[in-house]
Amino acid sequence: MPYRYEATSDFESSISEADTLLELANSDDNNRVLFLKLAIISAVTKFQVFVEKILEEFRYELNDKPSQNLSTYMKLNSLRISLSEGNSLIGLTKHNHFTEEKKNKIVQYLQSISYISDDNCLINDDFRFTTKFPLGRTGKNELINLLKQIDGNENPFAKFGNERFDNLDSILQTRHNIIHQDRFNGTETTVRESVDFLKDLVVYIDEYLSSKIDTIDE
Repeated sequence: MPYRYEATSDFESSISEADTLLELANSDDNNRVLFLKLAIISAVTKFQVFVEKILEEFRYELNDKPSQNLSTYMKLNSLRISLSEGNSLIGLTKHNHFTEEKKNKIVQYLQSISYISDDNCLINDDFRFTTKFPLGRTGKNELINLLKQIDGNENPFAKFGNERFDNLDSILQTRHNIIHQDRFNGTETTVRESVDFLKDLVVYIDEYLSSKIDTIDE
């Protein structure tokens, strides 16, 4: 099946490792639980890699787009990230080192955020967009917030099914319990369902981001 993003194709290839581990669990009673635990850990890790990579690809696609094509939410979110990272304006009200070097740094920073005031400004590498997807016991809200950056949509998984999407935290909790507590009570069926769920979610995210970039291109 053709996908827009390389990250999706890479996931489809790499997730076969989890499928292999499930097959091994079915054929090896002595190591069944071990293979099931490894299948969950592998699948979730590959999902995390996928999310970060596809968001990086999406971010790269924004380059050379005119600022006017991007939502106000996305532009202000980029500015927020930029301000939180630190910039040449910080400390200006507290210090009096008003040098030519300081002025030049401020000018450079203001130019880097010109997408705020100039609709014709072309997006470049200065534009900020978070792609990191840290995982712990949960990750559902973190994933929502990553996609929310695009246009402020607080319910990006509505078409996937919100109740179905809630299963993500359960899968991440299972992985967390395995890694941190060596606790696991799953079965071949539940692990297979988890792997298939992640596969479906990956395809949905690919299609969602594809539709968003197509809208930006219009």
